[in-house]
Amino acid sequence: MAVAGTASAADLGRGGSYKDAPGEYMPAITWTGFYFGANAGVAFGERNNFIDWDYGYTQHFDNDESSFIGGVHVGYNWQKPGGWVFGVEGDVNFAEEIDYLATIRGRLGYAIGPTLIYATGGAAFIGADDAFEDSDSATGWVAGVGIEHKIKPNFSIGLEGLYYDFGNGDEFRVVDREGNYGDAHVDDLTFWTVRARLTYHFGERYEEPLK
Repeated sequence: MAVAGTASAADLGRGGSYKDAPGEYMPAITWTGFYFGANAGVAFGERNNFIDWDYGYTQHFDNDESSFIGGVHVGYNWQKPGGWVFGVEGDVNFAEEIDYLATIRGRLGYAIGPTLIYATGGAAFIGADDAFEDSDSATGWVAGVGIEHKIKPNFSIGLEGLYYDFGNGDEFRVVDREGNYGDAHVDDLTFWTVRARLTYHFGERYEEPLK
């Protein structure tokens, strides 16, 4: 009877009945892999416009604007031992007065289980009507921070804030109704975007804990 009891206990252990194993035996959520998603939020900032008239008078227009913005993003992450996550991401967004707003950025983050906190930065590209209603495009830089959380193994939600700087705009000659000429230019084309993200992650849902 003692031998039979011992054998039954051994079989019970092999049968996997101990489902509540310590957390260290559970697989870890990974951020490694390709992903794509959609984002939406608000863009706000300022654009300073100047007209230096030939007769010595300068006009200054300070436009504070905000608008809805939305678009798509795609990228790839590499998760390293210790929780560090490296990635690259590209996105394109659209707004009422913006034909396109695109970026190519690197990302550096730290994963705490299903939550990723990161910083990001890179090149930015914009096409939009300038303050004088002329179609214009510019190249600048972008930097920001964000946070993502996996609500399911392959889905995450997030919030991201980005700062864009496109420097000074083009200069050109203008004339008023009275025939006076001046040099017009746009300075300090800078703004922020704050947007929510919904992302689908490809690849393996889980991987074994990194050792």
